[in-house]
Amino acid sequence: MRYSITTALAASLVLLSPAAGAHEASVFATGLTGPVKLDLTRQGNLLVTEQGTAANDGKLSRVDRSGAVLPILTGLPSGIETTGAPSGPQSPVVENCCIVHLSIGEGDMLRFGPPPTQVPNPTGSVSPIFSSVLRLVFNEPLDRLDGGFALSPADHAALADGKTVKLDNASGESVWIRLVVDFKDARPDPVTNVRGSNPFHMIASAHDDSLLVVDAGQNALLRIARNSWPEVIVRFPPVAQAPGVVPPFSDAVPTAVRHYRGNRYVVSQLTGFPFTPGAASLRVVNANNGTWTPLITGLSTVTDVLVIGNQIYALEIFSDVAPGAPPGRLLRFKNPTAAPEVVAAGLIGASGMIYDPARDAIFVAELFAGRITRVQR
Repeated sequence: MRYSITTALAASLVLLSPAAGAHEASVFATGLTGPVKLDLTRQGNLLVTEQGTAANDGKLSRVDRSGAVLPILTGLPSGIETTGAPSGPQSPVVENCCIVHLSIGEGDMLRFGPPPTQVPNPTGSVSPIFSSVLRLVFNEPLDRLDGGFALSPADHAALADGKTVKLDNASGESVWIRLVVDFKDARPDPVTNVRGSNPFHMIASAHDDSLLVVDAGQNALLRIARNSWPEVIVRFPPVAQAPGVVPPFSDAVPTAVRHYRGNRYVVSQLTGFPFTPGAASLRVVNANNGTWTPLITGLSTVTDVLVIGNQIYALEIFSDVAPGAPPGRLLRFKNPTAAPEVVAAGLIGASGMIYDPARDAIFVAELFAGRITRVQR
């Protein structure tokens, strides 16, 4: 059966307890509504997505170096995913001073049918631009914006029709928004009837002029080149579970992609139901031909990865699925064969992270706590 990233996030909600005793970690920003992924602006501020409450209230917000939160763009798509959890804006990619590429999740495009199937939402979706990538071009640098831009339902419809939407704020600043990629909302699948697209994380390629996207719904890594149709680099096969575990296979569920070396990239794989501890992993993918090899195995529900020098950081939304299990944690590997060190624990719905070399700190988005935690290296 197909289980998306949101399934694991929703499942973890009943398992997580309040954060306590996090090693080398402190709360940096609060008051966010479902923060998912982050990127850095030129001046080292954080740009973070907020998935909202499923009322088309997704946000793109800036968190300055003091931890103050400013919504830059509101009214982004947000709908109830198949598991009952919100799904909205997911991954920002900052380009130069004034441009952001923004992925929008699966939203409410699908519903569960008779197990193990899914079907298109019979009542329709709250937005026509789920499973997409938007391009935002501001007339002022991201670090200086006063924010206050807001999309309306009519703007969603215009974007879906291929039109460019121009928004102005009270300060006279402007943003031009257009839809650059519209992934298939429902693709036929022999097991689940249909399978949605869920562009959960993306980065700018380090070896060519493109974006790399992990699709947690399609279990794929894709390349988005300028003026080209998205190309699947690799579709990850189902992950075999330990003997006796039911079901015997789960989806790979890729959750993040980071540059490793040359044309190779590390992809984190959360895996799907039953979220068996030890089944998650990090894989190195050759972006030219799609071949991949294991890098680190034996992990649990990995939602993000960072490569900092020779060290590798893996973010787990939880370390086990047993009742009363500890909440999420950040692991550090001095090299791929080294034993992991727990750098930070007690993370409530850890879903994304970014490294700021100027502060030598990792910032972690905690989905359910609505906050960002700073982990000092």
